[in-house]
Amino acid sequence: MNKKLLALLIIAVLPLMAFDCITDFSSVTVSLNLAPITGTFPLNPGSGLTYGGITPPIDLASLFDKSYTLTGATLYDITVGTKGEDLGTGSGTVTITVNGTTTTLFTYNGAWTAFNTPQSLITSSLITKNQTGVSALINAVTGRQRVTLGVTGTIAKAPATKDTDFISVSVYVQASGHK
Repeated sequence: MNKKLLALLIIAVLPLMAFDCITDFSSVTVSLNLAPITGTFPLNPGSGLTYGGITPPIDLASLFDKSYTLTGATLYDITVGTKGEDLGTGSGTVTITVNGTTTTLFTYNGAWTAFNTPQSLITSSLITKNQTGVSALINAVTGRQRVTLGVTGTIAKAPATKDTDFISVSVYVQASGHK
């Protein structure tokens, strides 16, 4: 009997309680997983032991729904992968350019074949992020700017054939925002 009385009392009191309902969705912040920011950089065959390149400009605003107002962003991973023959030990620097200012985003160093399975910033000691570059990236995301990724590097053995050796970079960012 007590349980029935308690249930009836709760049902009677519920309408009197002042629960806030969400009527203004601009106060609700949600996570927005952006498409990765990527670049693929082919290595030219020959005797050269250095390589480099830049991506076409990447419009960061195109990576998420434009109806959201961004309130923040965070880097959650970087991956570096290679394809092709064993080119020995290699190292490189990936840069980000925003409004004409180029900053190192991260560096990588290790055996070319180690990167045949893409290495992650989260799990690999072969990648080192540069916080200044990460800050520039986050500011570019929240400012909906255009960026380019660039890579420069060295390898121990020059590629022998055309269009078979390349390095791929992916930068993963999560943003937060509201409508």
